[in-house]
Amino acid sequence: MIQHLGWLHKRFTPAARAVPVFLRLPGIVLCGMILLLGTACSVEGTKVATAPPPKKFPVPLFDGLWLGMGRDQAARAHPIRPTLTSSGRSRRVWIYDRPREYTVELTFTDGGPDARLERFDVHFGANEVASQATIEALARSLGEPDVKRSKATTNAYGDNVHDQFDTIWSDADQYVFVIEREPIADRRGPSVRYITVKKKELVPKGPPTGYIPPPPPKDKDGKPVEESDF
Repeated sequence: MIQHLGWLHKRFTPAARAVPVFLRLPGIVLCGMILLLGTACSVEGTKVATAPPPKKFPVPLFDGLWLGMGRDQAARAHPIRPTLTSSGRSRRVWIYDRPREYTVELTFTDGGPDARLERFDVHFGANEVASQATIEALARSLGEPDVKRSKATTNAYGDNVHDQFDTIWSDADQYVFVIEREPIADRRGPSVRYITVKKKELVPKGPPTGYIPPPPPKDKDGKPVEESDF
């Protein structure tokens, strides 16, 4: 063993060689470990910060509903019924009511039993206190909006006696709109509020510039679906 370590005696001063070899070895090993640790820390510090995980809304998102759920799941959560058309019932657009609060219109991918929910629209009634409480509860669950409440650049309803205000949230896959229609300054009347949740489309990055109301559903003959009473 002394023959293999003889080179160490040549590398140290006489004072250092006075210390037995077996006592100097732990110090040499410790110095080597410190150097290796410092190098590892330096490499670690050069790593690029990883991107945060994509934002995801809670499930369920609203009143037991979420995009992508099956029609059978929606039927277990609510007594949904198909909308009526001039030719009969539409199996793609269904509705349910919460009396004196709101009506929900659910749009599915197709009319089959395995269809998935791709959009839903909440139409509030005249109970302003209830509608405001519902919107505030949803806003708390979604966090900070992408677009805070602001006057819409384009009034999607083409109504010249109301101003339209939009608040918009989004996650990796969907948009949530809160739309408020307020009478213009010299008019009186109730405010009208909506919530729309829809899948993201392949559009440039960033939130949309304004709310686009759902197109009126059509039956198999291409005729508009009759609106449900509320």
